Amino acid sequence: MSKALLSSKIVVNEEEPRLRSVPALRTAVWAVSGVTERGPHETTLIQSYEEYVRYFGGYTTDAKDVPAAVQGYFENGGEFCYVTRIVHYSDVTSKTSMTSVAATVDLEDRDGTPEDTLRVTAKSDGTWGNSLRIDITAATSGSSSEFNLIVKNSVGVTLETWANLSMVDANERYVETIINNAVTGSRYIVVTDLDSGSTAPADMPALQTSTALTTGNDGLTSLADTDFLGSEAGGTGLWRTAEIPDITLVSVPGRTSSTVANGILTHLLARDGEMFAMAVLDPPANTTASGMVTYVKSTAALYNLDERLCIFWPRLKVTNPNKTVYGVGDTITVPPCGHVAGVMARTDNQRPGGVYQPPAGVERGIIRGARGLEMTEVTSERKRDLVYPANINPITTGPGYPIHIDGHRTLKTNGNFPSISERRGVFFIEASIKEAVQFARHSNNDAALRATVERTIEQFLLQQMQVGAFRTQNPETAFFVDVGEGLNDLATQRAGILKVRVGLATQSPIDYVILSFSQDLSAANNAEAQAAQVG
Repeated sequence: MSKALLSSKIVVNEEEPRLRSVPALRTAVWAVSGVTERGPHETTLIQSYEEYVRYFGGYTTDAKDVPAAVQGYFENGGEFCYVTRIVHYSDVTSKTSMTSVAATVDLEDRDGTPEDTLRVTAKSDGTWGNSLRIDITAATSGSSSEFNLIVKNSVGVTLETWANLSMVDANERYVETIINNAVTGSRYIVVTDLDSGSTAPADMPALQTSTALTTGNDGLTSLADTDFLGSEAGGTGLWRTAEIPDITLVSVPGRTSSTVANGILTHLLARDGEMFAMAVLDPPANTTASGMVTYVKSTAALYNLDERLCIFWPRLKVTNPNKTVYGVGDTITVPPCGHVAGVMARTDNQRPGGVYQPPAGVERGIIRGARGLEMTEVTSERKRDLVYPANINPITTGPGYPIHIDGHRTLKTNGNFPSISERRGVFFIEASIKEAVQFARHSNNDAALRATVERTIEQFLLQQMQVGAFRTQNPETAFFVDVGEGLNDLATQRAGILKVRVGLATQSPIDYVILSFSQDLSAANNAEAQAAQVG
């Protein structure tokens, strides 16, 4: 029906809401970059350690820090993890210059003068593919124009069986269609029909057993810090995560050079306003308390550098996952970043407003899966007195206490938001408000729009106040929102700009509890006096 007011009618209009909703954002989405056994090079979201193993493999001599960190993250309550596999690039500005190579083998056909007919390639590059073996057997169906392809490991254990395959492109069991299917296909290999000139069915791969894939290479020779940091132009290293806006935590497990630590910060600053994330840094291996202070203050020059950085010490001992690879000891030593990121995720999810709680202490800061500490001197209060003023968060234990995080500081304690919970909480608020006011873009900068923006932000901040985000429960002292004409004068409006100013009175975690004791005999004296009177 026309809404034009021509004839007598009742017109129904739906008004724009005076208050916009604020989306619920995830607060502990961890991005981890490092060496893995295998897997894709594009950043991949995983939601369990089992899923990590399926995509990226397990523990190897070269791949220890990343699987340990990922396992620790999920053990401690993590839910969303983006993994970026790192290899060496001859030119980090070009993705195609990676030096890793996928293992492969070309299978010959059954013709009297055999030709290569089917190429079998490991699904991802690396030496892991050299352990794959291929059997070609007669088809289970009994058809002379079909064959079975079996994937085994180096000791002959069957990993996959692909039955009744065809080399005819139009056949529903065509070998490329079945094995290369993105959803139901092989986890280990991809195949390429080399279009042998032999007449079918002689173009099928010859019957054979235990044919090895070869020439796989991990691409770790000459691996350098630049491979981990990558290039924005090339979309390598850390820059593979550039299109993922919801990352809130970043780590490069075990890579502790000054170049990497400062390079991570450079990456975060380059994406300021796009990615609201903190870096969880690892300590160098076998570093004492005094060595950690030297590392933070001098070697890496991280002290009071930026609130986006936090560091934890020492490394952790966890159960030995593979005694064939790591020796007969019951434990191995691994970087703590993944376990710490998991504790942050668990704290966030324990209650509404969890992101505003410090992920530390003998309750919230417990580290699951840790069986010991690399440097036991951290259990000494005198050693913790040395590192904590340098903004290094100790991981410690004591009689009757589990292994736990005993600090909540960022590496910059003279800034606006010096604690981890403050910095992460404000990042959450900033990211949420950024999403909440998207509706204002391409709208007229008038009083009605500004009022809607103001109400939307205030309502969101009221909700955060109620779950403990701010110092007080009084909106007058907890926060303010200014969208007024003082900020948005005519010149600003004509420039197509809407300015919003938000002030937050954030919570400050407790570092020290001071208990004062004194002698007080007044109660005893009063009791004696009363007894004397009764007598």
